[in-house]
Amino acid sequence: MRNPIKELMGIKDSINDVKGTMDEIKAMLDDVKGDVDEAQQKLQGTMEHAKSTSEKAKLSADQLKQALGEVSVGLGASKQHMESTKKDIQQTASVIKGLFGNVSYKSNTSLPTGKQDMASSGTMTNSNTDSWLQDIEGAQLFKEGPAYFVKRGGQIIGEITYIPGPENDTWTLNHTYVDPQFRGGRIAKGLLDTVVHAARLEGKKIFPTCSYALVQFKRDRSYHDVWLRT
Repeated sequence: MRNPIKELMGIKDSINDVKGTMDEIKAMLDDVKGDVDEAQQKLQGTMEHAKSTSEKAKLSADQLKQALGEVSVGLGASKQHMESTKKDIQQTASVIKGLFGNVSYKSNTSLPTGKQDMASSGTMTNSNTDSWLQDIEGAQLFKEGPAYFVKRGGQIIGEITYIPGPENDTWTLNHTYVDPQFRGGRIAKGLLDTVVHAARLEGKKIFPTCSYALVQFKRDRSYHDVWLRT
């Protein structure tokens, strides 16, 4: 004979078992959800880090590219300057070699005693150089062909060069240089004055292609009597 109460009790136990199982499944799902949430957070963090790293890498690459571009421009300018300087030196050397060879360059003008400063080479004794040369202890002025040099202890610290032409009785003043540690003084101006003085003595006109000389000729009217204008 069936016992309804006993059957109801069995159903209740089954329901409780199902409920317990459901609770376990829910707990497992909560654990899985927690793991998923944690994984998502880690993934998001990784993605943000990767994005940040990518942006930094791009920025660094752009900066590197810009720096390389600036270096390239600087190297290009330096190369161009070196090529231009090399060409000027070669042209000047060729003209000087062709014109002078092994012949000493001498002035056609005789000066009073104590004023002779146009020897083909050697130390200058022109009293006009005394004041600006005295700015540097031990400095001496030398003339070698169509060039003047300021030397101290055998070291060239300043120079100015010119070549005959482009016309008869003219000089092209093509180069002025002063050692960087002696710039800002009177060496360049003293060298220019020396060439101008020599040009006057020889009845020459000067065509200044050197940028420094050209600026000085434009600024100082005292040079205008020897300035060959184009």
